[in-house]
Amino acid sequence: MLQLEFRTDLGAKVTVEVPSPDKLLEVQAYYGARGWTSGEVPSGGYVFPYDNEADFNWSLIGARPFRNSEGEIMVMHRGHAYRRRELEAVDSRKIKLPAAIKYSRGAKNTDPPSVREKADGDFEYVSLCIFRGGKRQERYAGKASLVAQPQANAAD
Repeated sequence: MLQLEFRTDLGAKVTVEVPSPDKLLEVQAYYGARGWTSGEVPSGGYVFPYDNEADFNWSLIGARPFRNSEGEIMVMHRGHAYRRRELEAVDSRKIKLPAAIKYSRGAKNTDPPSVREKADGDFEYVSLCIFRGGKRQERYAGKASLVAQPQANAAD
C-alpha cells in the first residue's frame, strides 16, 4: 500500500493511503481540489508539457486558477498568487528553447535562496511551474481551464 503525505490548506499534516499506483494521481487530485499539497515545489518549479497547459488539472498540485481584477490568469498555490507569463522561443548560438508558459511570482524576503531565480536587474522571482516542449500527457489533463475560456466582458 502506498502512502501520500499532504499538508492541508490550514497547515495540518495528513497521511493518506493509496490503494494502488494507478490511483496515485486520482488521490492527489481529490485532495488537491481541497487545497491540500504533497511535497515541495522543486527549484525552478514543476515542468509539464506545453500542450497540457490549456486544460491542466491544477488540483494535482493543490492549486486553483482564477482571474485577477485586471483579467490576468493567475494560480493560487499555498497562499501565493502566481501570474501566467508567455515566454517566446529562444534561438541563439548559445541556447535554443521552445516557447513556454510559466507561472511565477515576485520573490519575498521569506523565500529561501534555493527557490529564488534572478531576472533583469535586482528583481527575483519564484516559479510554480513551466509548460515547455514535451508530448501531451493525458494524465495531467482536467477540465478546460481559464486559458481556454473567453474573458467575460465587464459590461455583461
